[in-house]
Parts: sequence; C-alpha cells; structure tokens
Amino acid sequence: MSNASAHNHGIRSRHRNNDPAKRIHLEEVDIPISLVVDIPTHDDDVLVSRSDSSSNENMSVRADSTNSTITIPNTNTTSTNSSSSSSSSLPLPPLTPITTPSKPIPMPLDLSISNSLTNGCMIYLTTLLSTEEFIYDCLPFSLLLTTSTSYSTLLSNSIQLNNFTNINNLISYTSNNNNSERCENYIKIIEDNLNSNKNCGIDLNQNKNQVIKQTKNSLGNYKLIKKISNLINEETGIYCYLENVKSKRPDDAYLWNLPSGIPLPDKSIPTCSSCSRSILNTYSEFTSTTPTLNSTLVKQAMSRVNDACGASFVNLSAVALSNTSTRSASVNSLFLCPLGWFLGVLLSVFSLIWI
Repeated sequence: MSNASAHNHGIRSRHRNNDPAKRIHLEEVDIPISLVVDIPTHDDDVLVSRSDSSSNENMSVRADSTNSTITIPNTNTTSTNSSSSSSSSLPLPPLTPITTPSKPIPMPLDLSISNSLTNGCMIYLTTLLSTEEFIYDCLPFSLLLTTSTSYSTLLSNSIQLNNFTNINNLISYTSNNNNSERCENYIKIIEDNLNSNKNCGIDLNQNKNQVIKQTKNSLGNYKLIKKISNLINEETGIYCYLENVKSKRPDDAYLWNLPSGIPLPDKSIPTCSSCSRSILNTYSEFTSTTPTLNSTLVKQAMSRVNDACGASFVNLSAVALSNTSTRSASVNSLFLCPLGWFLGVLLSVFSLIWI
C-alpha cells in the first residue's frame, strides 16, 4: 500500500467511525510543500484530512495531479499551550546521545535519483549513497527531511501509531555533537564536489531537476538543520521537531519549510512558544553564514510571529537579508504529516501529511 493510500485509509476510517470532531468550514488556501519536500510520488491522491476530537477542530487536505488545497481554521494560533496535549505521549530525548541508529536506517535520495540527470551526476550520487560515512556516520537529517521516502514513511507510521521512539532516537543520533566538526567538514566537501561539472555542476546550472537542487540546498543547510533538530521545548523537555509534527495545527511545522525556500502560508501564524522563538532565532543566527538559507523568508516569518507575539519575541534586527529566490510548491511535493511536516517539512519530502 502506498503512503498516500495508507493515509487515506486511516482518514476514511475515522470518518466511517463518525469522529465527533467539530468541523469548521473556512477559506481554502494553497498549501506549499511541507516538512518533507521534493520527493516524487506516483500517487494521484496525495493526502486527505486530519481531525482531532480533543481539539474540536477539523483540518482537511485535498490533492490530485493538478490541485492541492488545505483548509486551515482561521483563528489566531499564538497560544503557548498549543503543544501541551500533543506532548504528553511524546518521548523525552535520550539521556545519553544515541551512537547507533535503529535499523532500518532511513536513506537520503532513495527513489529520487532520476534518469534526467547527467551520467556524471548519477555516478557521483550513486557512489555517495554507497559511502558509509555519508549514510551512517554523518547521516544528514537535512537530506532525510527533503529527499527521503523512507524517512517520510517512518514519520507517517510514527504518527499513525502514535509512537515516536524511532524518530526521537534518530534525531538524537543525527544531532550528536561528538563528531560535529568532522562531519561538517565532510559534508562541505561533498557540497563543493557536487558543484563540479564532472559531477552535478551541469545539472545544477541547467536548473531543471528539483532533486539535485534540493540536494544542494540541504547539504548547504546541514549544520543549520542539525542544530534546530536538537532544539528542546523549555517547558516540556521534548524535541521541538516532535512537538511540531504531532501538533494539532500545522503552523509551527511550517517553520521547518523555510530552509527549503518555502514561505509560510498566508493564513498561518506560528504559536508564541519557546520552540518557535528558538527556531526563528537560530535561523536568524545562520542567515549571514548560510547562503542556502533565504533570509528574506526568515525575516517575513519573524515579522509575522512578532506581530502576534510581541515586537521583541524574536530578534528581527539580527537577520541579514539575502536575494535567494523562493520556491513554489507542487502537488507531488506533499509528504509530511502534520508535512509534520512537515514538514514537509519536510522536501519533494520536507511535506506534511496530516493524519
């Protein structure tokens, strides 16, 4: 069963069981990709709906090969307690950092390498994916969020089963600081080699393949995503990412799309939580040193949050503006659940799949 059909089955089952969640009909707005972004899928029906009886709210997503819309309750979502109910069943970070990830380990770029790439690029990526240091020692969470169908499946299964232990351990493993400097240098070498014409430079210059573009972007965001994935809610002690992807509303999860060049949806207002503050302030910290991070989008998101939470909620003045272009969403990019997620999310993965 495909990811999309599995989700649809669970959603339809809820409706057959007469889920008592109150349905709210509101304006429909276009949804950009989410926590997991840019992973091609062959399903026509990408995603459907999520309702939560405890929140008395209903969220629905309709997507086909030509259109995708999401219905978002048109209410202010700035409550700092929005994650309290969803956090109760989430695991705390391991006391000792995970040094051996649970198997099977999600693979970046699985099912995403296209024949439209040049031979040199295909060979380079294939070789990279057979390198233990890349797929094991320095596994980039940024690439899992954006180019991994296996990670998308792991996340959606975790949400369906309400068991986030594997994701929790994976975050601990990929954000482990014991080998930070070595892995950061290693990923930088990979990023530089990717730009070579004998590898994927021609493909990048042609600007036609979303997978290779997202790969370059995610490699550039390696250090940033590693840091924000390790952020913990000051009140609950739980990883912010887990709370965001399990939240009843997608607004906070949309923040994880910003490194992929995906702006917040027009109607979305992230919560005034310590996680929102920490994530946005971390983006601000990285704007001057991370060319792949669109600081204009970061500033727009920070302005929206400050409008809702107070002018000094996040440090808007620290953002160094860039000219990095934004990306548009496609239906085939939807993948994350809350996509989290995702978001997409997380990329054709970083996409949110609401249960």
